[in-house]
Amino acid sequence: MIDFIQVSKQFGTQDVLKNVTFRINTGERIGIVGPNGAGKSTVFSLLNHEIEADTGEIVLPKHCRIGHLKQQLNPHEVDVNLLEYTEDSIPELKTIPEKIHALEHRMDDFQELEKERALKQIGELQHTYEHLGGYEMRSRAEAALSGLGFHEDEFSRPFASFSGGWQMRAELARTLIANPDLLMLDEPSNFLDLPAVEWLQKFLRGYEGTMLLISHDRYLLRSLATVTLEIAGGQATRYQGGYDYYLTEREDRIRHQLAAKENQDREIEQMESFIKRFRAKSSKAAQVQSRIKQLEKMERIEAPATVANTSKIRLADPPHSGHEIIRLEKGGFSYDGCRWIFRFLDLNINRGEKIALVGYNGMGKTTLLRTLAGALELSEGRRVVGHKVVIGYQSQDFAETMNPEKTVYHIVKDQHPAAVESEVRNLLGGFGFSGDTIDKKVSVLSGGEKIRLAFARLFINPPNFLLLDEPTTHLDVNGREALEQALKDYKGAICVVSHDVTFVRNIADQIIHIDDSGVSRFPGNYDYFLEKSEQQSVGRPPQTGENAVSGSAKPSLKGRDARKARAARREAEKVLKKIEAKIEKLTEEQVVLTEEMMSKRDADFASINARLAEIQTEIQKLETEWESAAEAIEE
Repeated sequence: MIDFIQVSKQFGTQDVLKNVTFRINTGERIGIVGPNGAGKSTVFSLLNHEIEADTGEIVLPKHCRIGHLKQQLNPHEVDVNLLEYTEDSIPELKTIPEKIHALEHRMDDFQELEKERALKQIGELQHTYEHLGGYEMRSRAEAALSGLGFHEDEFSRPFASFSGGWQMRAELARTLIANPDLLMLDEPSNFLDLPAVEWLQKFLRGYEGTMLLISHDRYLLRSLATVTLEIAGGQATRYQGGYDYYLTEREDRIRHQLAAKENQDREIEQMESFIKRFRAKSSKAAQVQSRIKQLEKMERIEAPATVANTSKIRLADPPHSGHEIIRLEKGGFSYDGCRWIFRFLDLNINRGEKIALVGYNGMGKTTLLRTLAGALELSEGRRVVGHKVVIGYQSQDFAETMNPEKTVYHIVKDQHPAAVESEVRNLLGGFGFSGDTIDKKVSVLSGGEKIRLAFARLFINPPNFLLLDEPTTHLDVNGREALEQALKDYKGAICVVSHDVTFVRNIADQIIHIDDSGVSRFPGNYDYFLEKSEQQSVGRPPQTGENAVSGSAKPSLKGRDARKARAARREAEKVLKKIEAKIEKLTEEQVVLTEEMMSKRDADFASINARLAEIQTEIQKLETEWESAAEAIEE
């Protein structure tokens, strides 16, 4: 049992937590929700003793083993391979065999009584080793790494050679297999593709300890949380049910609290009016004093700390197009001319279809999306765009394409200089920007505001074919739901890459799956895809039938292509080293800024947060480049 008792925490002038009290019971699975910046991660840092509360008390059981996965991995030098790093999840396990060996080595020197004590000590050490899972640690590490998307031939690769996103996967595996008493996961699905999210969900359903889960992934929250804790407005509110129960109960609580506050406000207004009216009349002195005392004793009802609703996103009706939106004929793409991301691909997308591209990271989902958008030219084959098709493409690094010093208004205006001011203002109003907010600079916008602005920029020239690469990455739950609804109402065609299971499930009416065996199309939603995949030996659906897509992904190299491949590999290795150096430098800056924000009350939090957001975006872009370069190295 864990207790937060009247806990407060302030950063600078911001009260993140104010006299917060709640209890975590043993064995509970608690989903922690709330807007970005509300203090969810602060709760984890307090529990793990990384920071101290300003006031209040946090009570944890003695000898409670804590596993804490952070949103970002702190940079550290590790001179071991991937498997060694992962299985070294419990430091105590390393020392136990050494202690046993030392006792056994000295056994001949012991007297009889000392031998008995040594044997008893060895037995206790062996029991502890078994209890902590030491004998199964390697097999558990291998299973976790495989489930999270690593191939067996990567287990012996140096841990430091992996990109930040893949290192985060290894850190997640390491945290899970330690089987702690208290498991704290902060956005564990951030760096995962859909198959890895599915594996994580199944693994966590079998976890028997106490779990705290911070996530914007509604699929994980719905399938795992049995209790929900909302952090908002400096307060913590506990709901005795899962995510859907929380949504229903929260609305009821807010409605009742608002009604009670309105009644109290009317009562206060009446008493203050009476006091003001009769204060000067001696005949009413007793009644006036009585009301003054009532006001002084009255415990004021505060407005509920609600999660701010993201403004609805309204997408304009798309211009009419021909039935066929786009067609690839025997399409192929290769970065180096040797290794094909896909080849001999025949694919067509028609008006109104909403398609999700799914598959493991590195399979080529983003590459296929970019070729469909025209951002990359096919290496071979034809790309045919349909009659009157207008393409709107949004990449993962869309924020970097917006000048941080420009205003919301000018970002959209510059996209369509001929548009009159009223047209731009009306469009921005549909994306939640009105009044003075259109004069805000991009640099001060939140992640949700930036994605709404990106859509506004796309729709100043309304497209009828949207191609979106991880559009929910910067959004909290409310932002994701607003975007989801807008895309469900959108009448044009959509092709999207996303690792958000709920988003894909609610948006897509067709699935295109990419893996080593090729590119396959499923004429149904995500649940249909999962059902058919399971029936067909997961990951190798047949490419037959009227909805099949012909094509292959990543065929192996043969003959004279091998020399060219080796040269390309050497060049890619140089690129990798440069990218890794940049990532390391940015990560170091990230750590320095985070420590400054944590340690200095007078820190410029707005500037630091803005820079941290920039760094994260830069790292994500570099990791995408890293994966592209790494693909050229793989056989």
